Amino acid sequence: MFSPVVNNIVRQEMENDAKEIERTIFDMESALQRALDNELSHSQWTASYRQWDRYEDTDELTSKIEAAKNELAKIRERINRLNDANPSKMCSHRFACSCSGNKQAEREVAFMSTSQRLKEMHSLKENGNAFFGHKNYLGALALYEKSLLYFEYCLTCTETERKDADSLRLQCLLNAAACFLELKMYHRCIEYCTEALEIDPMSIKAFFRRARAFRLQHNFDAAEADLMNAKNIECRKADFIQIERESELLKDDRRQYETLSRNFARRAMA
Repeated sequence: MFSPVVNNIVRQEMENDAKEIERTIFDMESALQRALDNELSHSQWTASYRQWDRYEDTDELTSKIEAAKNELAKIRERINRLNDANPSKMCSHRFACSCSGNKQAEREVAFMSTSQRLKEMHSLKENGNAFFGHKNYLGALALYEKSLLYFEYCLTCTETERKDADSLRLQCLLNAAACFLELKMYHRCIEYCTEALEIDPMSIKAFFRRARAFRLQHNFDAAEADLMNAKNIECRKADFIQIERESELLKDDRRQYETLSRNFARRAMA
Protein backbone atom coordinates (compact mmCIF):
# COMPACT_ATOMS: atom_id res chain seq x y z
CA MET A 1 0.00 0.00 0.00
CA PHE A 2 1.43 3.35 -1.00
CA SER A 3 1.58 6.48 1.13
CA PRO A 4 -1.42 8.82 0.82
CA VAL A 5 0.63 11.46 -0.99
CA VAL A 6 1.55 9.00 -3.73
CA ASN A 7 -2.02 7.77 -4.04
CA ASN A 8 -3.30 11.34 -4.23
CA ILE A 9 -0.79 12.12 -6.98
CA VAL A 10 -1.70 8.98 -8.94
CA ARG A 11 -5.41 9.60 -8.43
CA GLN A 12 -5.10 13.17 -9.71
CA GLU A 13 -3.16 12.04 -12.77
CA MET A 14 -5.80 9.40 -13.49
CA GLU A 15 -8.55 12.01 -13.12
CA ASN A 16 -6.72 14.25 -15.59
CA ASP A 17 -6.39 11.34 -18.02
CA ALA A 18 -10.08 10.52 -17.62
CA LYS A 19 -11.08 14.11 -18.38
CA GLU A 20 -8.85 14.16 -21.46
CA ILE A 21 -10.39 10.92 -22.72
CA GLU A 22 -13.89 12.30 -22.08
CA ARG A 23 -13.05 15.37 -24.18
CA THR A 24 -11.66 13.14 -26.92
CA ILE A 25 -14.80 10.98 -26.89
CA PHE A 26 -16.98 14.09 -27.16
CA ASP A 27 -14.94 15.36 -30.13
CA MET A 28 -15.04 11.97 -31.87
CA GLU A 29 -18.79 11.57 -31.30
CA SER A 30 -19.33 15.03 -32.78
CA ALA A 31 -17.17 14.07 -35.76
CA LEU A 32 -19.10 10.81 -36.12
CA GLN A 33 -22.40 12.65 -36.20
CA ARG A 34 -21.07 14.99 -38.86
CA ALA A 35 -19.77 12.03 -40.85
CA LEU A 36 -23.13 10.25 -40.63
CA ASP A 37 -24.88 13.39 -41.81
CA ASN A 38 -22.44 13.57 -44.71
CA GLU A 39 -23.10 9.93 -45.58
CA LEU A 40 -26.82 10.64 -45.78
CA SER A 41 -26.30 13.64 -48.04
CA HIS A 42 -23.76 11.85 -50.28
CA SER A 43 -25.18 8.33 -50.37
CA GLN A 44 -26.11 8.39 -54.03
CA TRP A 45 -23.91 6.27 -56.29
CA THR A 46 -23.20 9.33 -58.39
CA ALA A 47 -21.10 10.93 -55.62
CA SER A 48 -17.46 11.06 -56.67
CA TYR A 49 -14.70 9.32 -54.69
CA ARG A 50 -12.91 12.64 -54.24
CA GLN A 51 -16.03 14.10 -52.67
CA TRP A 52 -16.55 11.04 -50.45
CA ASP A 53 -12.91 10.97 -49.34
CA ARG A 54 -13.31 14.32 -47.58
CA TYR A 55 -15.43 12.75 -44.87
CA GLU A 56 -14.42 10.67 -41.87
CA ASP A 57 -14.60 6.87 -42.04
CA THR A 58 -17.58 6.16 -39.76
CA ASP A 59 -16.53 2.57 -38.99
CA GLU A 60 -13.09 3.74 -37.91
CA LEU A 61 -14.55 6.52 -35.77
CA THR A 62 -17.01 4.12 -34.13
CA SER A 63 -14.16 1.73 -33.34
CA LYS A 64 -12.04 4.54 -31.85
CA ILE A 65 -14.95 5.76 -29.71
CA GLU A 66 -15.55 2.25 -28.38
CA ALA A 67 -11.85 1.83 -27.56
CA ALA A 68 -11.75 5.22 -25.80
CA LYS A 69 -14.83 4.35 -23.73
CA ASN A 70 -13.26 1.04 -22.71
CA GLU A 71 -10.07 2.84 -21.66
CA LEU A 72 -12.12 5.39 -19.71
CA ALA A 73 -13.94 2.58 -17.88
CA LYS A 74 -10.61 0.98 -16.93
CA ILE A 75 -9.26 4.27 -15.56
CA ARG A 76 -12.46 4.85 -13.56
CA GLU A 77 -12.17 1.34 -12.13
CA ARG A 78 -8.56 1.97 -11.07
CA ILE A 79 -9.57 5.27 -9.46
CA ASN A 80 -12.33 3.49 -7.51
CA ARG A 81 -9.88 0.85 -6.31
CA LEU A 82 -7.52 3.56 -5.10
CA ASN A 83 -10.35 5.32 -3.29
CA ASP A 84 -11.47 2.08 -1.61
CA ALA A 85 -8.00 0.92 -0.59
CA ASN A 86 -6.48 4.27 0.40
CA PRO A 87 -8.89 6.87 1.75
CA SER A 88 -7.37 10.34 1.76
CA LYS A 89 -5.69 11.46 4.98
CA MET A 90 -5.06 15.08 5.76
CA CYS A 91 -2.26 15.92 8.16
CA SER A 92 0.01 18.80 8.98
CA HIS A 93 3.01 17.31 7.17
CA ARG A 94 4.11 18.65 3.86
CA PHE A 95 4.83 15.09 2.79
CA ALA A 96 2.00 12.79 3.83
CA CYS A 97 3.21 9.81 5.81
CA SER A 98 2.43 6.15 5.25
CA CYS A 99 0.65 5.66 8.57
CA SER A 100 -2.78 6.43 7.02
CA GLY A 101 -3.86 8.46 10.01
CA ASN A 102 -2.10 6.29 12.60
CA LYS A 103 -1.11 8.87 15.21
CA GLN A 104 0.89 6.27 17.12
CA ALA A 105 3.15 5.79 14.09
CA GLU A 106 3.62 9.55 13.84
CA ARG A 107 4.51 9.77 17.52
CA GLU A 108 7.09 7.01 17.09
CA VAL A 109 8.80 9.07 14.40
CA ALA A 110 8.56 12.23 16.50
CA PHE A 111 10.22 10.57 19.50
CA MET A 112 13.10 9.07 17.52
CA SER A 113 16.54 10.55 17.95
CA THR A 114 17.94 12.42 14.95
CA SER A 115 20.47 9.66 14.34
CA GLN A 116 17.64 7.10 14.25
CA ARG A 117 15.68 9.23 11.78
CA LEU A 118 18.73 9.61 9.56
CA LYS A 119 19.25 5.85 9.64
CA GLU A 120 15.61 5.30 8.65
CA MET A 121 15.86 7.91 5.89
CA HIS A 122 18.91 6.18 4.45
CA SER A 123 17.29 2.75 4.64
CA LEU A 124 14.12 3.98 2.93
CA LYS A 125 16.16 5.65 0.20
CA GLU A 126 18.16 2.48 -0.46
CA ASN A 127 15.00 0.37 -0.60
CA GLY A 128 13.50 2.95 -2.95
CA ASN A 129 16.55 2.64 -5.18
CA ALA A 130 16.05 -1.14 -5.29
CA PHE A 131 12.42 -0.67 -6.32
CA PHE A 132 13.49 1.84 -8.97
CA GLY A 133 16.06 -0.61 -10.30
CA HIS A 134 13.25 -3.11 -10.84
CA LYS A 135 11.14 -0.41 -12.55
CA ASN A 136 8.62 -0.31 -9.70
CA TYR A 137 8.43 3.47 -9.86
CA LEU A 138 5.34 3.88 -7.68
CA GLY A 139 6.85 1.66 -5.00
CA ALA A 140 10.10 3.61 -5.14
CA LEU A 141 8.24 6.91 -5.00
CA ALA A 142 6.34 5.83 -1.88
CA LEU A 143 9.61 5.05 -0.10
CA TYR A 144 11.29 8.31 -1.15
CA GLU A 145 8.24 10.22 0.09
CA LYS A 146 8.32 8.40 3.40
CA SER A 147 12.02 9.20 3.76
CA LEU A 148 11.20 12.86 3.16
CA LEU A 149 8.66 12.68 5.97
CA TYR A 150 11.42 11.88 8.44
CA PHE A 151 13.19 15.07 7.40
CA GLU A 152 10.18 17.05 8.66
CA TYR A 153 11.10 15.97 12.18
CA CYS A 154 14.81 16.83 11.92
CA LEU A 155 14.39 20.19 13.64
CA THR A 156 17.00 19.98 16.38
CA CYS A 157 20.27 18.44 15.31
CA THR A 158 23.98 19.05 15.13
CA GLU A 159 25.61 20.73 12.15
CA THR A 160 26.87 17.36 10.89
CA GLU A 161 23.42 15.80 11.25
CA ARG A 162 21.87 18.74 9.41
CA LYS A 163 24.29 18.26 6.51
CA ASP A 164 23.50 14.53 6.41
CA ALA A 165 19.76 15.24 6.51
CA ASP A 166 20.03 17.82 3.70
CA SER A 167 22.09 15.39 1.62
CA LEU A 168 19.53 12.60 2.05
CA ARG A 169 16.68 14.98 1.34
CA LEU A 170 18.39 16.16 -1.85
CA GLN A 171 18.91 12.57 -3.02
CA CYS A 172 15.30 11.63 -2.29
CA LEU A 173 13.96 14.70 -4.10
CA LEU A 174 16.08 13.91 -7.16
CA ASN A 175 15.16 10.23 -7.08
CA ALA A 176 11.47 11.05 -6.68
CA ALA A 177 11.82 13.43 -9.64
CA ALA A 178 13.23 10.53 -11.68
CA CYS A 179 10.17 8.47 -10.71
CA PHE A 180 7.86 11.27 -11.83
CA LEU A 181 9.66 11.37 -15.18
CA GLU A 182 9.10 7.65 -15.68
CA LEU A 183 5.45 8.04 -14.64
CA LYS A 184 5.03 10.97 -17.07
CA MET A 185 4.08 13.31 -14.21
CA TYR A 186 6.22 16.09 -15.59
CA HIS A 187 4.88 18.99 -13.51
CA ARG A 188 5.70 17.04 -10.33
CA CYS A 189 9.20 16.35 -11.61
CA ILE A 190 9.67 20.08 -12.18
CA GLU A 191 8.47 20.89 -8.65
CA TYR A 192 10.85 18.43 -7.02
CA CYS A 193 13.83 19.47 -9.13
CA THR A 194 13.15 23.11 -8.27
CA GLU A 195 13.15 22.24 -4.58
CA ALA A 196 16.35 20.25 -5.03
CA LEU A 197 17.99 23.31 -6.58
CA GLU A 198 17.07 25.32 -3.49
CA ILE A 199 19.25 22.90 -1.53
CA ASP A 200 22.02 22.66 -4.14
CA PRO A 201 21.96 25.35 -6.85
CA MET A 202 24.73 23.45 -8.69
CA SER A 203 22.89 20.14 -8.96
CA ILE A 204 23.41 18.86 -12.50
CA LYS A 205 20.83 16.11 -12.01
CA ALA A 206 18.19 18.65 -10.98
CA PHE A 207 18.84 20.83 -14.04
CA PHE A 208 19.00 17.81 -16.34
CA ARG A 209 15.79 16.15 -15.10
CA ARG A 210 13.90 19.42 -15.01
CA ALA A 211 15.08 20.17 -18.56
CA ARG A 212 13.76 16.82 -19.75
CA ALA A 213 10.41 17.41 -18.03
CA PHE A 214 10.17 20.87 -19.62
CA ARG A 215 10.99 19.39 -23.04
CA LEU A 216 8.31 16.73 -22.70
CA GLN A 217 5.85 19.50 -21.81
CA HIS A 218 6.95 21.34 -25.00
CA ASN A 219 8.35 24.17 -22.87
CA PHE A 220 11.46 24.28 -25.03
CA ASP A 221 12.85 27.64 -23.88
CA ALA A 222 12.83 26.57 -20.23
CA ALA A 223 14.41 23.24 -21.16
CA GLU A 224 17.16 25.01 -23.10
CA ALA A 225 17.87 27.34 -20.18
CA ASP A 226 18.24 24.42 -17.77
CA LEU A 227 20.54 22.56 -20.14
CA MET A 228 22.70 25.67 -20.50
CA ASN A 229 22.94 25.87 -16.71
CA ALA A 230 23.91 22.20 -16.56
CA LYS A 231 26.60 22.69 -19.22
CA ASN A 232 28.12 25.53 -17.21
CA ILE A 233 28.73 23.23 -14.24
CA GLU A 234 31.83 21.07 -14.14
CA CYS A 235 30.73 17.46 -14.46
CA ARG A 236 31.80 13.92 -15.26
CA LYS A 237 32.18 12.81 -18.86
CA ALA A 238 29.12 10.53 -18.53
CA ASP A 239 27.00 13.46 -17.36
CA PHE A 240 28.28 15.64 -20.20
CA ILE A 241 27.32 12.97 -22.75
CA GLN A 242 23.82 12.77 -21.29
CA ILE A 243 23.43 16.54 -21.41
CA GLU A 244 24.57 16.65 -25.05
CA ARG A 245 22.18 13.85 -25.93
CA GLU A 246 19.30 15.68 -24.26
CA SER A 247 20.27 18.85 -26.14
CA GLU A 248 19.96 16.96 -29.44
CA LEU A 249 16.57 15.58 -28.41
CA LEU A 250 15.48 19.10 -27.56
CA LYS A 251 16.51 20.38 -31.00
CA ASP A 252 14.68 17.52 -32.72
CA ASP A 253 11.52 17.94 -30.66
CA ARG A 254 11.47 21.71 -31.16
CA ARG A 255 11.91 21.27 -34.92
CA GLN A 256 9.12 18.68 -35.14
CA TYR A 257 6.80 20.75 -32.97
CA GLU A 258 7.36 23.88 -35.06
CA THR A 259 6.76 21.90 -38.28
CA LEU A 260 3.51 20.47 -36.93
CA SER A 261 2.40 23.92 -35.77
CA ARG A 262 3.06 25.42 -39.21
CA ASN A 263 1.20 22.60 -40.95
CA PHE A 264 -1.73 22.97 -38.59
CA ALA A 265 -1.83 26.72 -39.20
CA ARG A 266 -1.84 26.16 -42.98
CA ARG A 267 -4.73 23.70 -42.73
CA ALA A 268 -6.66 26.08 -40.50
CA MET A 269 -6.23 28.91 -43.03
CA ALA A 270 -7.13 26.72 -46.03
